[in-house]
Amino acid sequence: MSEDEEYRFSPEDFEDGGDPADGESDRAPLVIVGCLGIGVGLFLAKPFVGPIAVSGVELDLAVLAAVVFSLGLFAGSIAYVGQGRVRLGIVHAVGALGWLLVVLGTAFSSAVALVAGGGALVLGAATLAALIWHSGT
Repeated sequence: MSEDEEYRFSPEDFEDGGDPADGESDRAPLVIVGCLGIGVGLFLAKPFVGPIAVSGVELDLAVLAAVVFSLGLFAGSIAYVGQGRVRLGIVHAVGALGWLLVVLGTAFSSAVALVAGGGALVLGAATLAALIWHSGT
């Protein structure tokens, strides 16, 4: 698929009809959803578990959840770009940047980083929704 072509979501994309040995299997959604699931688990565990020490620094589970979200989206972005789905990769990179800015804004009490991160998350989500909407027409 060339960069000018658009990606259209279809049910066949989610069916296991291909040979895993052919190298065409799409692991990006698995990585993204797996990291999002771990992040949600960390976020939900926050009321029951205190901060965790990482390299001598006490980190709240909500901050760790945002870091895991960011890592999952960034890994998905790299995978999508590698498959030639550049637009989809860029959208996921914007989401990863948004979560990273939320973490940095929280860590350094920076309203600018928090607003920029929230804006990046909204922009990425809206763009992804637009891509999905456009692919259905």
